[in-house]
Amino acid sequence: MPFCPNCRYEYVAEVKSCPDCEAELIDELPDLFESLKNVKWVALRPLPGVVYAKMIAEVLDQNEIPNYIHSLFGSGAMGVITGADFAGSEAKIMVPETLKEKAQAIMDDMMQEEE
Repeated sequence: MPFCPNCRYEYVAEVKSCPDCEAELIDELPDLFESLKNVKWVALRPLPGVVYAKMIAEVLDQNEIPNYIHSLFGSGAMGVITGADFAGSEAKIMVPETLKEKAQAIMDDMMQEEE
């Protein structure tokens, strides 16, 4: 069965191009994580909490910029770890070094900051 290299959907053999993005279909999808094994991850400017980081990470995802959030988590009642922010907490978004400038511009635009 053929696959779309962009959308990663599988189609029946008779379909030759993706009906969504019009890309030519391929026989086998490359491993998504193989290309990220040797990536040098760098941090964007710190954010005042996980909530901001999650909003920005969603927009980075929409712009196809790989990312992950690095933060300290507080603990709630009985030592249960929560994702809630606490006073003085900060979160960092990690992105591939090659995409840092683009990712930082997106973050700055969202946070209405300029260098």
